[in-house]
Amino acid sequence: MINIPVMKKTMKLIIGLIIPFTMIVGAYAQTGKEDGSKFGKGEDSARCVRNLSLYREYARNKDFGMAYSYWVIPFDECPQSSKNLYIDGAKIYRDKLDEVKDDARRAQLSDTLMLIYDRRIEFFGEKGKVRGYQGADLLKYRRNDGAEYILQGYQYLKESLELKEEDASKAVLPTLLSASLTLYKLGEIDDKQVIDDYLTVSEIMDIMIAERPSDGRLADLKLSLDNNFAQEGPGDCDKLIEIFKPQFETQKSDPAFLEMLTSLLKNRDCTDSELYYAALKELHKTAPSAESAVKIALWARDNNLYKETVEYFGQAIDLESDAVKKADYYFGQAVAYQKLGDKTSSRKACYAAAESKSGYGEPYILIGQLYADSKDECTDASDKANLPNAVFWVAVDKFLKAKAVDPDLADRVDKLIQTYTPYYPNKEEAFFKGVNEGQTYKVGCWINESTTVRF
Repeated sequence: MINIPVMKKTMKLIIGLIIPFTMIVGAYAQTGKEDGSKFGKGEDSARCVRNLSLYREYARNKDFGMAYSYWVIPFDECPQSSKNLYIDGAKIYRDKLDEVKDDARRAQLSDTLMLIYDRRIEFFGEKGKVRGYQGADLLKYRRNDGAEYILQGYQYLKESLELKEEDASKAVLPTLLSASLTLYKLGEIDDKQVIDDYLTVSEIMDIMIAERPSDGRLADLKLSLDNNFAQEGPGDCDKLIEIFKPQFETQKSDPAFLEMLTSLLKNRDCTDSELYYAALKELHKTAPSAESAVKIALWARDNNLYKETVEYFGQAIDLESDAVKKADYYFGQAVAYQKLGDKTSSRKACYAAAESKSGYGEPYILIGQLYADSKDECTDASDKANLPNAVFWVAVDKFLKAKAVDPDLADRVDKLIQTYTPYYPNKEEAFFKGVNEGQTYKVGCWINESTTVRF
């Protein structure tokens, strides 16, 4: 028979023991979220570690669907447990976003992805790096959802750039410039801000290229950025000149800035500006090269500054080691000398061009035209032996030489010969001066060259 009073006493004792034990266990089991520790305490700690291990295994195998069901537990309960929790979490959510089509669901997933990045910064720092990822993903998944998302993504990227500078991810730079151009078109930022963004990105790219000159991908990226800004950036030539002229005055000794400025003005068809010419000359001073000298020579030629054309083609010749390129520079000089009326120097440059490049017939055509243009100055009425129009004999000689050197010039040369042969000296007039067909005749004047008489 049960003794009721004794049983009651025993139950009280048991309950008295259970309640404190339960309180002890409850106090011991806490999540990392609750106590601020890495994994939490007690059973919650074991639960955190177990689910971290399980999700990581699935994530490593790119089974992000299965990884999510385990990942969400440590994300919620032990947020300080591992940086990989956020690195993998971003992968899991990007995988979801790449699959889902519903706009409302995409918005929810994107919001969570942004939360993952914010928490990573909160618990593990690296703000500059993480803001870059965050801005790129926000623009990728919400670009079409309104200007506010583009602006927020742009601000994340700007923050990343300000914190990381030349250590910024290569992906940040084109994405930032693209966002900047889009915001400009939407009226969210002004033209000066876009240009400032371009200058910042361009400067960082130049630093990267200088540090890693063998990385051709960086040079390609820089060219792509320049072309993108040139095609879509704000401002006509006058506006660009207004913005960049003050900067040119303070940065004219910086080769990287000068390279950017000359490339920009060239891509925007602003090469007839004085700023372009000045920048070219300063670039040549700071980093002289055949290429920069040629750019100046061509600008001068196009603007009828033929003395400068001769000067800078001359510098290009001195700085160039490739004989074929030198030939073109010599010929550029020859044309400029022709424009200046210096036929002797023009002919000399033509011969230098022909000697520098095998099969180069163009210089001989120019010499022939120089001779033909000398008809009046080389006709001396006081010289009884002088035959007017004898210059056309030596002119045609050079045309024939051009065709012999370069047969591809045949059609053009034949037209020139047809143009000038009707102006050969008259047979009767030549006879009275004792000049007969087939004999050698020397054309004097500056030409001073012998030819064969024909009518």
